[in-house]
Amino acid sequence: MIKSIYIKIIIRLILLIINGIIVYAVFNSTYIITLIVFSLLLVLQVFLFIDFIKHFLANIENAIDGLIHDDFSISISSEKRKNSLYNKTALLINKRKKETLQQASEQLIFTNIIESLTIGILILRKDAKDNIEVFQINDTFTDFFKIPKFYNWNLLKEKIKPVINIIDIQNWRKLKHVLSITINNQTETYYLKTSVNKTNGFEFLVISLETIQQIIDKKEKESWYKLMNVMSHEIINTITPISTLASNLDSLLQEEPDEETLDELSQGLNIISKRSLHLTDFVNTYRTLAELPLPEKKATNIIELIKNSLALFKQEFEEKNILTELNYQENYSLSADKKQLEQVFINLISNSMYAFIDTENPKITINVSRTNNRIIISFTDNGYGISDNIKDNIFIPYFTTRKNGSGIGLTLTKSIIESHNGTIYFKSEKGLTTFVLSFM
Repeated sequence: MIKSIYIKIIIRLILLIINGIIVYAVFNSTYIITLIVFSLLLVLQVFLFIDFIKHFLANIENAIDGLIHDDFSISISSEKRKNSLYNKTALLINKRKKETLQQASEQLIFTNIIESLTIGILILRKDAKDNIEVFQINDTFTDFFKIPKFYNWNLLKEKIKPVINIIDIQNWRKLKHVLSITINNQTETYYLKTSVNKTNGFEFLVISLETIQQIIDKKEKESWYKLMNVMSHEIINTITPISTLASNLDSLLQEEPDEETLDELSQGLNIISKRSLHLTDFVNTYRTLAELPLPEKKATNIIELIKNSLALFKQEFEEKNILTELNYQENYSLSADKKQLEQVFINLISNSMYAFIDTENPKITINVSRTNNRIIISFTDNGYGISDNIKDNIFIPYFTTRKNGSGIGLTLTKSIIESHNGTIYFKSEKGLTTFVLSFM
């Protein structure tokens, strides 16, 4: 126990004091031999006291050095651990050893996760003196560049110059960029993304590389997954009541038919007929979407086509007090399928009108302009907008917020625009939603 240490120190100090008093007492006496003996004894006691303290502190210092350098080969005997100070030191070593092993395990798991990704990952670390080192790099990243796995930053940066030319290696910042990399006469387009994280004393730059094809494949899988969910939901909702109703009708047929039974049979068959027609309509809408014909492109006056589309809703606009505004600088012409493009405009106008529920002073604004080699058409309304929880689903087939909606309007719209080599996107803020169409 630590009390024993205190007792040993106190006893040695008392002996030193007594010995010192004796030496001082006989210093002026004639007992020379006694003076010499007690003087030597005093020196010996001082030496032993210093050695005791030195030996005690040396054990503690060795244990601390082991903790500092993660050297856990130092062991403290069970005899020494009877002393509480040594015992606490041993417990501290064991605790640190377990934490180190835990960190090593977590690092291994982290490395395995990084290596399992199909996205190229490079993590750089920078200290306070701006010294950069490779913290983590996975096989996918090196495979993209057809290089070995360099952990020396000076060697690695020479091999990944297309990335270095985009990233400001001195001032790390968040970045998104598309770049083309040519390796062995083969060019691949990548989506590059960076993020910056700071910890105590270090700054980390996470660089991710993903091929454009990977992104396309991922989006296609997500779209198919959502489509299958919607289709299975719709089919099951239709078939389940039909199956249940058919079973009930079968039980009625086992009984003696009377007027009430015949009425129930008639109602049941009527419900089955309606649900079957609903399923048929559902399949037909899918066929319409899947069998969209190729556009028969001809020179089409966009402004005239928009005016014709607005004219179809003239009566509804007047009944619901909806204002419309068409802004353009010139009569823009586009090589397009007139009927398909008119369907796009009708769908977007119809969606805007549906969004005007409880909207004061409803208004649809259509802007047509030219930017470089592209014609930009935007449809803006001041309806209730598109909520965040459905933004990722509005182009998914059969997804709808309307009570009697088919759920293919915007999907069909997007398919038509893409068949014209165009793009469509939307932005929705409180009180303002805009669909932007872009054509070559």
